[in-house]
Amino acid sequence: MEPQSRSACNVCGKKFQRKAHLLRHQQQHSGDRPHSCKFCFKTFKRSDVLRDHFSRCERRGNSAIPNSLERGRKRHACDECSRLKVKCDNNAPCRKCKEFGRPCVKSRLLTSSPNDTPRETVSRSMPDLSQSDRNSIGFLLNAGNAMDFMREFPKSTTLSPNSRSVDYQGMMASRNSYDPIRAHDNDGLPPYQEYGQMGQAVPENNLDVMLRNLEFATFERENWQVSAENQIPWRGPEGGFINRQVLDQRAFEIKDKLRYTASTQSIPHPTSKEALDRIERISADSIATNIKLYFRHWHKHAPMVHEATFNPCSAALPLVMALMSLGGMYSKDEAAVRELKSLLDIIEAYIYSLPGISDEYDLPGRTYVVQGEHSSPEWQQYQLEELQGAYLMIVLQFWTGNPIARVRVRQQRFQRIVSIFHHLDLLITQHLPNDQISDQPSFRRWVRKESYLRTVNLAVMLDHAFGIFNNVSPRFQWAEIDLPFISDDRYFNLVSYADLEAQSLYPQQKMKVKDAYLILFSSSHSADQDLNVLRTANLTVLDLQMLIHYIYTHVWKSTFSNPLATTLIQSTVEILAPFKNAMRNWRILWDDVRRSFPESEWAKVGFQRTAETYFDAVGSLMSTFEKRSGKFPPIPSDCEKGSHLRRLLTL
Repeated sequence: MEPQSRSACNVCGKKFQRKAHLLRHQQQHSGDRPHSCKFCFKTFKRSDVLRDHFSRCERRGNSAIPNSLERGRKRHACDECSRLKVKCDNNAPCRKCKEFGRPCVKSRLLTSSPNDTPRETVSRSMPDLSQSDRNSIGFLLNAGNAMDFMREFPKSTTLSPNSRSVDYQGMMASRNSYDPIRAHDNDGLPPYQEYGQMGQAVPENNLDVMLRNLEFATFERENWQVSAENQIPWRGPEGGFINRQVLDQRAFEIKDKLRYTASTQSIPHPTSKEALDRIERISADSIATNIKLYFRHWHKHAPMVHEATFNPCSAALPLVMALMSLGGMYSKDEAAVRELKSLLDIIEAYIYSLPGISDEYDLPGRTYVVQGEHSSPEWQQYQLEELQGAYLMIVLQFWTGNPIARVRVRQQRFQRIVSIFHHLDLLITQHLPNDQISDQPSFRRWVRKESYLRTVNLAVMLDHAFGIFNNVSPRFQWAEIDLPFISDDRYFNLVSYADLEAQSLYPQQKMKVKDAYLILFSSSHSADQDLNVLRTANLTVLDLQMLIHYIYTHVWKSTFSNPLATTLIQSTVEILAPFKNAMRNWRILWDDVRRSFPESEWAKVGFQRTAETYFDAVGSLMSTFEKRSGKFPPIPSDCEKGSHLRRLLTL
């Protein structure tokens, strides 16, 4: 018999019995590395080397290894039990999935048609996971995929007729619980009724509705990007066009800073070629395009940067990098989004290595100057922009960063921002009655102080969000906060004092958050009169979202975090009674504001609309606390997103 033909390498002449082995060998000569890690973006020549890498990849965290690269004995557990690492009884559905109301699916046992790819086969029986990070609940709370969050909650035996999904069910299964009043009248808004007693009909709200209301896709119905946004020039704050040559120089500065930071992160190894190539692709065009995407999409949800005067050619580099990165998440170019995500750790490391931001620079003479003390207006503006950039990187990393980055910014970076706020006394910043606006410099001072106010108010809301979704104790304490609500956007959107004067506008001082919050606790006998104070205070949707965050935080601190809640001194009724009044009054104000919007305008409001969903969440907590008479098992702290709520709401 003639011996089997052997394939020979055309470079070195080495022979192989199989063509596949030859092709694998030839990669050594070509330098091709076709296999890449989805978590750290390292590349490999062989798939088996990549498979071994997954087990020791530091950035993988608790994420699952891709199914195509799993090795070892095949699992027989269903998908959910495998993901949660719990014992599965192999029934269909299994006991765990029935207990927690999860869809019980075994992907490897699915039948497929001859024309189906493995991905198509699995997708037929799985919930829709097609939404990207930026269309999910994570956009609001800087967290992960919405499906990951929903899976943490059990399904009740009954579904709301208002639910569009049959996969997930509510936070309140009992019909003997607290009622936030959800019956709807003719105009689509809930009418009011007195509820001092417990045991009324439960609202037909469920977790699916809650999360759908929090999904960012609810607020962004238009296309992510228009073709004009890919083009420079961009009109600047003074009416002229952004100087392309200067913006090119800024791009060079950014690349230089990131290359150095990347080199310090990779010591003793050289910076990877892939990271350097991604840094090198940053350009004036990408900076301008992404910053415009920021102002088009993100800005309306958290208006803290003065868009009318922002200029990427002169703004502080940390803020330019943060806006460029945040806006870049909205690009329709998925490859560009992936590249930018891979640079977030480097950008964050650069910003938090700067004097004043880094913990290493807490030395006399190297900390931030308190605003107004021995500092020029130019330095105060730079300081503001640098601080805003550092804060926005926390938002971005917690929204779309890898698991390690999300924990890092929550536990370390945010604490650094809190320390700077304390040093600058920002928690008591407010517009004073004698702050007169009479010329352009005084207008710029007002804008700068308003920007600080907006930044710190949004940071307090993020602090509450960490508590709501991760059960983290608040960094900002009630006693130290003395902030007013942010001023109307009509004033903040103006370019100059001349515009203010031409429109005969003068910024009105808003009431303090504390004063408004305490009025919410008025009893039903005096509420009508007391609420008139808030009705005339021109509260906005964002103001009410801020107040419901405070209510959630203080309900939690007064119930599940209160060591006296289970003693004979206080009953659950006594604990919850004032919060019922606050909830009732908040809902009255919310519907007043809601009715003031035409439907077409309401659709343009940002994720501040989710305040009503937080209202439902507070009601669910109060219902659980009362149902258990204040007795409950240990609740995890600083936990994975929603795990503490899962334990509570399934008791």
